[in-house]
Amino acid sequence: MSRTKERKLRRQREEEEKHREQIHAGLRYEKFEERCKKPALPNRVNMAESSEEELEDRQDTVERATIVYRQMLPSLLNKLSRIKDPRNPNQIAHKMTVLLLYGMLMFVCQTGSRRETNRTMSYTLFEN
Repeated sequence: MSRTKERKLRRQREEEEKHREQIHAGLRYEKFEERCKKPALPNRVNMAESSEEELEDRQDTVERATIVYRQMLPSLLNKLSRIKDPRNPNQIAHKMTVLLLYGMLMFVCQTGSRRETNRTMSYTLFEN
């Protein structure tokens, strides 16, 4: 064992001894708290027990989200239409409101790219 390692171990033992003496003398108080184990996360992708149950759950989620989107969409489109379009009018393929709405859907669906969003939204659940 090297000298530096021996010194480190000796200092560590001295510190531990000093702490023990302080605890016995009542100068230091150490409270022992038992750590609670966190429940382990299941090693599965979905909580549904069958594919039918999963489809029902997805359909229910999409239906609820659609209700919220339909309530918010008219006011949102009105507010988005107030934003001026800085692009060249001769080269515009899509309206600014459509692009902004698509960007918001990308954020809601938590996708990183336009192609990934297209794949996600082309599922049959989004078509219904």
